[in-house]
Amino acid sequence: MPEIIKNLPNEIKKNKLKTGIFIGLSAYWGLILIGTFLSIN
Repeated sequence: MPEIIKNLPNEIKKNKLKTGIFIGLSAYWGLILIGTFLSIN
């Protein structure tokens, strides 16, 4: 049990990093798609 508790902050950090990268990329591509869409119109 203590092992899991010790590793928990690490797991949360890893997941936060993954989530952050995912949100960042989604926002980036979203902006590109919106920009492309607006310039076509």
